[in-house]
Amino acid sequence: MRLRTTRPRIRRLGVLGALLLPALLAVPATATAAGNDHEGKPKSKPAVAQGAEAFGVNDSGQLGDGSTTDRRLTAVTVAIPDGVKAVAAGVFHGLALLNNGTVKSWGIGANGELGNGQTQDFPVPGSVADLTGVKAISAGGFFSLALLDNGTVMSFGRNNVGQLGDGTTTAQPLPVAVIGLPRKAVAISAGVDHSLALLDDGTVWAWGGNGHGQLGNGTTSNQPQATPIAVTGLTGVKVKAISAGFTFSLAALGDGSVRAWGDNDHGQLGNNSTTDSSSPVAVAGLAGVKVKAVSAGDDYSLALLTSGRVKGWGFNANGELGDGTFTSPRLTPVDTVGVTGVTALDAGFGEKFPGGQSLAVANGKLVGWGLNVLGQLGNGTLTSRNLAAPIRTGLGRPHSVAAGQLFSVVS
Repeated sequence: MRLRTTRPRIRRLGVLGALLLPALLAVPATATAAGNDHEGKPKSKPAVAQGAEAFGVNDSGQLGDGSTTDRRLTAVTVAIPDGVKAVAAGVFHGLALLNNGTVKSWGIGANGELGNGQTQDFPVPGSVADLTGVKAISAGGFFSLALLDNGTVMSFGRNNVGQLGDGTTTAQPLPVAVIGLPRKAVAISAGVDHSLALLDDGTVWAWGGNGHGQLGNGTTSNQPQATPIAVTGLTGVKVKAISAGFTFSLAALGDGSVRAWGDNDHGQLGNNSTTDSSSPVAVAGLAGVKVKAVSAGDDYSLALLTSGRVKGWGFNANGELGDGTFTSPRLTPVDTVGVTGVTALDAGFGEKFPGGQSLAVANGKLVGWGLNVLGQLGNGTLTSRNLAAPIRTGLGRPHSVAAGQLFSVVS
């Protein structure tokens, strides 16, 4: 592994250090974009009146339990009302979509990523201002996205490279509308410094940072892209799921195949190379299987198959792919061992080095594998795992998972 001095990273490491804001990002949380919830993930019908729990680093209150205890190795209750439809975790901030279509936010807030009009941390969840009728959420690198029932995309938070898509590079502590989308959006995904939207005609649009080609328009540029542009190279195909990761992107197509674009230094594009691509390329090694959802993390990728199993590729030094090894990188997909019946999946983000924690709801139970240096697997240890293991929570039946930077949220 190497320190990525050529790609400065945003970090607020609690016990490990102070907040580092790069002038131009090259990250959950997961992704998800984090990462990053990484949209396109299937979600089973949520349990009635169920809340959320969280674990991992907590120096900015990103676990939402009202404290700023450095870390929690097991799950704590997020202080939000019962009735959580979905959760999202980004760079040290969390979001929860409630069944009534409103959104709660908590954690780091210096860039306005909590959408409450403030620029300070909030360890106790509060309401995102003036936001109703929401059907999907995504938390990225100090910014957030929300998809409304009418197909409008709203954004708030950091905007140094145009990741809010409002035509400016000005941070916004209150939700603003993404402008220039030609049709209604049906899915969204916030990366570390770029955003994706899947439209109702199956096309994908992107905006924000593009230093590694993560916008998929055939170019690389350090200039902000403050309004959406079409991802090229997907002509004639229909996309059904998307995910924005650490300077790369994934799309699952209607035929069950996967395309990827952007940074590829650890094989996260899955095309048997480590060469970046500013246009979508086919993920190799998926013959005989069909993918229905994808999640892009910190230099690694996960795919949920129609069979309910999982495959992964890219960085694996901490066991992120769950294949029983620490062999890294994996340039083409490998099987995640022993994980079946998956209904929710997310790839997270780490620190200093690539990688992150991987979370899934498998056969109705919460499981995790991968990076665990600050308890982000919630299993009471600080040991990373290359095989999936159960995570104990007080939730009846988990239905949504979010792997952020060094912390996790589930509902």
